[in-house]
Amino acid sequence: MIVVFAGVEPAVMGEADESLPAPDRILSTLDAFTEKELAGNVINLVGLLFMIGWLSALAILGKELNENGAALGSVASLVFTAVLAILAVSLGLSLGANDLFAEGNKAAAVTLELASESAWYGFPQLLGVGYTLLGLGLVLERNPLPRVLAVLFVLAGVATFILAPINDGLGFLLFLISILLVITSGIFLLRQGN
Repeated sequence: MIVVFAGVEPAVMGEADESLPAPDRILSTLDAFTEKELAGNVINLVGLLFMIGWLSALAILGKELNENGAALGSVASLVFTAVLAILAVSLGLSLGANDLFAEGNKAAAVTLELASESAWYGFPQLLGVGYTLLGLGLVLERNPLPRVLAVLFVLAGVATFILAPINDGLGFLLFLISILLVITSGIFLLRQGN
């Protein structure tokens, strides 16, 4: 997912100048997408599939808790489902913006794309809450993960909730760390299942 959105997409689609005012930056992005629509759609589809898999895995892990951590796991599952909803809303707004741009309605396209970007502002906080609740549920549970991983989920969640909105670079680092926690947990669960 990170490779797709942070590596492949900028390499293929190009990057908009972040120093531009938001409407100009968005127009530049929409123009680039229009020129490379097929590549943009494929890249976004692959990245979105990875995101859906990652968030679904977290939601399922939360639902799998069935002892002392069941209540917290269930709430974490709901939070991760809400994060998936952010993804769906943002995707719909962006697709609508691309259509409006292609029709020549640039002002409406910019408005929709600004709304799409704004939908993501709650992403780090919800993700942090979800990780914290899941981690606390895992701490209370006798299985399925070692307590060290569960505590790391809690710490990553609290740090993401508090620090990600303050600093984008730090937020991205916390996001990477949380992805590594998910991968490590997945590997541990797969080995445990065998």
